[in-house]
Amino acid sequence: MLCNWQSATLSRYTQAFIKPIQFGALTLSQRQGLYLEIRFSDGRIGRGEIAPLPGFSEETLEQAEQQTKDYLQGLVQRKLYPSVAFGFDCAMAGLPPTTPIVSGYPLLNGDFAHCQEVLDAQAGNLAKLKVARQSPKQDLELIQQLQQHYPKLRLRLDANRGWIWNQAIFVLENIDLSRIDYVEEPLMNSQQCELLAKRTGTGIGLDETLQDSSYRYHYFEGLRCLVIKPSLLGPWRTCASIIDRAQADQVSCVLSSAYESEFGLQWINTMAKQYTPEQAPGLDTLKAFSEQAADIEILGTFHHKL
Repeated sequence: MLCNWQSATLSRYTQAFIKPIQFGALTLSQRQGLYLEIRFSDGRIGRGEIAPLPGFSEETLEQAEQQTKDYLQGLVQRKLYPSVAFGFDCAMAGLPPTTPIVSGYPLLNGDFAHCQEVLDAQAGNLAKLKVARQSPKQDLELIQQLQQHYPKLRLRLDANRGWIWNQAIFVLENIDLSRIDYVEEPLMNSQQCELLAKRTGTGIGLDETLQDSSYRYHYFEGLRCLVIKPSLLGPWRTCASIIDRAQADQVSCVLSSAYESEFGLQWINTMAKQYTPEQAPGLDTLKAFSEQAADIEILGTFHHKL
């Protein structure tokens, strides 16, 4: 992967969230990751971010850090972890444009009052709503409130595999599905998603399913979108291959963050402009971070053994 490089510096960052965030069974008050800077023999500099997401990535930060150090010392021969492969691909590409990160739509996560505050502050009519973090009855009431109060609003629901079959049916059969773009990962048993689409007529979005080691892209009636988190999938070529196949079936693809720092989001934004220019990326997670500067610790400098 690396060629014509002279030295590399690896750092660890720690950045606080404004308030604790739930990731699967974990609740975190801060985000940690790695910054990789590579200097090439021709004078170029490349930087990438390596940030496994606890509860979702197959590797821990400690494992990613060790593999990165080993790789820089020429010790790793096996397949790189997804976050490590993504970080190296970014660093090899150079530096991302330092344009401001602007999400194409807001992420709603809370009660109606909080959702209303977010929606009233933005101009568009599209939002992503986290569901399955409270009871199905509460989810249903919130969606109905939003649809009633904002008649032009289109929603993308994200359940993160939080519903069982009957819960999903209960919610989806009692809302206006014509204003729901798709439901992202609605079921704990993702193999039932195709049946759910047939039963309810709802569109399906896949996210965590893409990260299953056994996943191979295949189209089914009702598949509307693939939500691609590059740092959870790995090499750029893996993301590009999935996008090519999905777009051939007229399935939209949205590049999305996994709560990377602003630097990592700049790379995802760059990828979105290259691979999915017609779809706004999901980068609203930046709002979750405190404005306090991240703590950065240099872990080591590595030199290419010629």
